[in-house]
Amino acid sequence: MYASATPTPQDEEDPVLTEMTSYFLGPAKSDVTVETPGSSPPKQQQQVLSTPPSVRRTPEASEPSGLAPRAAPAAAGTGKEPCFPSSDHLKKLRRNERDRQRSFAKRESMKEMRKTVAGLEQHKQRLVEQTATVSVGSPARAQCDAPRSQEARAPTRPSSLYPSPSTPVRRENFVQLAAEIEEFRRQNALMTQQLRERDLFNSSMQNLLLEFRQDDSDSGNSSSSETGKKATKQSPRLAGSGPRPLNGSSGVRFTPLTRDEGLACVRQTLQLINNARLLYASDERFGNRAKFLGWSQYTLRQGTTITFAVKKTLANVTPRQLMDTTWQVLTDSKRVKKLVPSVLQTHIRPLQKLSDDLLVIDRRTEDSSRPGVAGKTLALRTVYVLFRVADADGGQTLAMKTVDLPLVKKLLRDDEFWCDIFYWIRFSPDGSVKARGQGSGDPEDVRTVTEFGGANTYTREEIASSWLAELMFLAIRWETLAVAPTLLKQ
Repeated sequence: MYASATPTPQDEEDPVLTEMTSYFLGPAKSDVTVETPGSSPPKQQQQVLSTPPSVRRTPEASEPSGLAPRAAPAAAGTGKEPCFPSSDHLKKLRRNERDRQRSFAKRESMKEMRKTVAGLEQHKQRLVEQTATVSVGSPARAQCDAPRSQEARAPTRPSSLYPSPSTPVRRENFVQLAAEIEEFRRQNALMTQQLRERDLFNSSMQNLLLEFRQDDSDSGNSSSSETGKKATKQSPRLAGSGPRPLNGSSGVRFTPLTRDEGLACVRQTLQLINNARLLYASDERFGNRAKFLGWSQYTLRQGTTITFAVKKTLANVTPRQLMDTTWQVLTDSKRVKKLVPSVLQTHIRPLQKLSDDLLVIDRRTEDSSRPGVAGKTLALRTVYVLFRVADADGGQTLAMKTVDLPLVKKLLRDDEFWCDIFYWIRFSPDGSVKARGQGSGDPEDVRTVTEFGGANTYTREEIASSWLAELMFLAIRWETLAVAPTLLKQ
């Protein structure tokens, strides 16, 4: 009925079962007496069997926890089958063992980390003390770049996320550097502005030093005879080149033109005159327009630009005579004021004389009837070429056109406005001649066709409108100044 305590061959072939049986039931006993029916086991054997497995474990059973338990032989004489652990219990044992090993590794790692943190705190404190004693600059940077100790190089992660005592020092350095950068930017902008002004001043002085003479063109001449007397005195001044102040309070910086530039400007202006005359000749409105004191008028205003032309046939005067008197009027500061209304004050001065028939003139016109900038008198400024040429058909052409001078435009005064002008006057014989007597053949009445046209561009539209209203009166004033003296001499 009771099995023997001695392991069977099947038990010896299974070492795992033997190990587990030994762990839970203890080692096998060779002297165990087989209990027979009706007999009781010896006292000593009863005591051994009644002892718990944990007490009956032999020294060989006290193995490390990492080793698998040994199987114990089957209990003999107890009348019970041996107890084997389940698979769940084995898994629990293995899991507990892994948890114990992991906890041990964490404890060791925490000890190492505490040592590292302590070293970092000590090194940080030394750096803070060094930064407080050394001023900002190369010495401080040199100390920061010095080789660090092994204790400071060990950690790679920050020890704390809270502000450290070194933060105020770094913030002060940043604020100081930002202020210095802003100051450098301000100084750079100031130096750039000063350099620009110095360049403009040097350019102006170079042009001014070409010839510095007092200009007496504003004094003018009241008669043509005085103009002839002073022609020889003004010739040396006009032969030179360079800027001259118009008066004590206004001036212009002008770079002299070369002869080629002057001739190119003349050719361009003559081409514009031919195009304008062809346009007026093909326009029916110009031929059918009503006349005012013998003048036929053609005008066109587009915003601030005015295109105009007036035409009249004058008797008893030749193209050459009209050209001479007109040239004297347009080159005399006193007489040119009589061509404009009384509210305008016009000042002209020659800037350069390329030839006897080609001049560069500076003109400044003040309009007291209109306010300018900041309550000052409105002033219009321009620099133009004035020339005259003789045509192959016996006619004479006079023109004045603004020269494109960017530097002059930039150096205008605050109360001045730049204006572009383009005037041209053409005198041509009409070919009709009346005889004094029958068969004598002497000319009694020479007729000359006068054409006055151009295009002007102003900065303000009201100025263009007012000038357009004065166009016909300008032609009449010119006729009074240029034609009347010629007729009185005859």
